[in-house]
Amino acid sequence: MKSSWFFSVILFFLLGGCINGEQIFRADHTHLISGGNSKVWQLMGTQQTEDDQLKRNTWGETMFVFYVSGEVLVGSFGDFDKGTFDKGHFKFHPKQEELSIYIASEKWRFKLDVQSEDHLVLRTVKGHNLATFLHLVPLALPD
Repeated sequence: MKSSWFFSVILFFLLGGCINGEQIFRADHTHLISGGNSKVWQLMGTQQTEDDQLKRNTWGETMFVFYVSGEVLVGSFGDFDKGTFDKGHFKFHPKQEELSIYIASEKWRFKLDVQSEDHLVLRTVKGHNLATFLHLVPLALPD
């Protein structure tokens, strides 16, 4: 009787050692979006459908500044210079992989597709007068 109990305890510890405990978590892209402090993304271009050719924006025409605090500023360089930019809040929902932006009475909701660390595609789920696909890249040096 004593040896079977001893054998059971040894077997339990041996099998317990075989479990590596790895878990799969959904990526929370909040840090990617805000860069850990603040990050400026420019609208590289838009598409109405996936098959459409990318309609490119000019440099500095539309920018999104995401802060780690959850605040977001949207506007052009001219808007930022004049202080007429839009200010609101954003929230990333990791389970749905969606980004919500709240500015004044507007609520925009996007599915987030991370092409790379330097290229985000936002597919519009909710928002008036927005293109179906918004391509964001970090603000680059002007040409």
